Amino acid sequence: MSKAVSRIPSSTLTSLLPRALNPHFAVVDLVATHLAAAADDADEAKPVDLARLLPYLGHDELTAVVLRAGHSHPLPTLRFLLALPPSIQPSPQHFAFLAHSLASSRHFSHALDALSHLARLHPGHDALPTLLFASPTAPHPSLPGLLVKALLRHARLRDAFRAALRAAAAGAPPDAAAFNALLAALSRAGRFDELWAARAAMVRAGVRPDARTFNTLVAALCREEDAERAQGFLEELEEQGFEPDVVTYNTLLAGYCRRGRLQDALRLFDVMPHRRVPPDLVSHTILMDGLCKAWRLNDARRMFDRMVQSGLCPDAVVYSVLITGYCNEGRLREARSLLMEMVGSGVSAVAFALKIVIEGHAKVGKLLTCLNMVAPLRKCGVVIPSQGYSCLIGALCDDMRPNAARGLLQWMVEDGHSPRLQMYNMIVDCFCRCDNPKEALDVKAEMISREVKPDYDTYQALITCLCRLGRSLDGQSVMLEMIQSGSQPNEAICAALVCGFCKEGDPDRAELIVKSFVLDFHIHCNESYNALMRTYCETRSTAESLALQDRMLELGFVPNSETCRSIIYGLSKGLG
Repeated sequence: MSKAVSRIPSSTLTSLLPRALNPHFAVVDLVATHLAAAADDADEAKPVDLARLLPYLGHDELTAVVLRAGHSHPLPTLRFLLALPPSIQPSPQHFAFLAHSLASSRHFSHALDALSHLARLHPGHDALPTLLFASPTAPHPSLPGLLVKALLRHARLRDAFRAALRAAAAGAPPDAAAFNALLAALSRAGRFDELWAARAAMVRAGVRPDARTFNTLVAALCREEDAERAQGFLEELEEQGFEPDVVTYNTLLAGYCRRGRLQDALRLFDVMPHRRVPPDLVSHTILMDGLCKAWRLNDARRMFDRMVQSGLCPDAVVYSVLITGYCNEGRLREARSLLMEMVGSGVSAVAFALKIVIEGHAKVGKLLTCLNMVAPLRKCGVVIPSQGYSCLIGALCDDMRPNAARGLLQWMVEDGHSPRLQMYNMIVDCFCRCDNPKEALDVKAEMISREVKPDYDTYQALITCLCRLGRSLDGQSVMLEMIQSGSQPNEAICAALVCGFCKEGDPDRAELIVKSFVLDFHIHCNESYNALMRTYCETRSTAESLALQDRMLELGFVPNSETCRSIIYGLSKGLG
């Protein structure tokens, strides 16, 4: 008898217990009571000892909890479901029921969260039928729209499109806000056929469009590069009583300018005041940019002046458009003047415009003029952008003016920027090309003090310079530091050291370098090998040269034509 009882599942045994003693019923009562108490405590759910409840929590128990507490206390119930471990996953019906309860309680953002979790945890589930039949009463009218937004939140654009069309066909269409979000997402994705299908479904369902709907559609037409159709669509909308706002016109202006139809844009700009839509700052900016790109800079300046006279205050974008136009045409004096006007007018975001001006001067080599502009700006409290410093430092290094570049680096640090490794390397390399290794080593020490680790380019420039200037021992010391820092030397560094020692009359040390590179780094540098052989053949006896050749063969070097010429020269010298 005891063996027969032991084979009966525990769930079957508990089902035989009276309701008051059945743990599965008890856990539902416990959780529902807890959720009711949590709702009374400012909707802040207190922790539940889930570890004790898990053996008795299954799909049926969760459904019972949702049905009992989800209607009157939906938010704590949603939080309880989200706190469950992955082994107990709420079903789509649970989330749909809670979304209905939350929407009925006007907690629309939380209803959207519930549907978002449904889409995340059940990506392959068709949520629309579940949502429409989640409640015994009619579904809340906001739910189809919230479902569309939830699917868009998870980048499920195709599912959102299908859900919107099916909901509209079922007589429960999404609202205008959801359709607007869908139309905007389809436009951004370039799926224009689906966009117009969604628009048609919106019309058939009787969902009243708003200004954002029309602006999105006009923007989509312009993205399709069909600004003419967009203009006709706008006139059609006006006949239907829709009054386009300045956003609609700005969208059309941008579409015309993008397609190079500047005259159409200018005509539309002139029409705007007659339609009781005065052009705003964005309207002027779009046209000024179009005029600058069409090389009509004087017209752009006149529009700028008219805009200021009309009472509109130009912002950083307006100034940057015109300044970019001046720099592109090489009219740097006017660009500087406008930049100073911009700073004097109190426009705070000057970084981009200043960067453009600096790059314009660096491009044509007017570095001194640029420095004379930057210095007073810094004194006025203008922070020079890091890209501007980088451009100027690079130009000064190309012009072989490392001291000026290092001075700019100090300004950069004072302005709160952190110079990057590439910038330090430009200055180190410039000092080395100017045969000034002392300053280059100082810059290396400075970058280390600022926790910028030198790399291979830093060390190669220093080693090559020191060896070229007859300081190969110092170059070797720098190579040892390089190795200790974790960087590995290569053939170029080996050649620099070997040629340096040979030039200084120390071929024995040069041979040690060649041997070290072979044994320690497995690098066979033929340039170093030939330089060493050439030095031996020119300065040592024939026997010593041949002995060196034997040692090189043991290291794995293979003689080539240059090696042979050196040996023949040494032999002929000995015979002579």
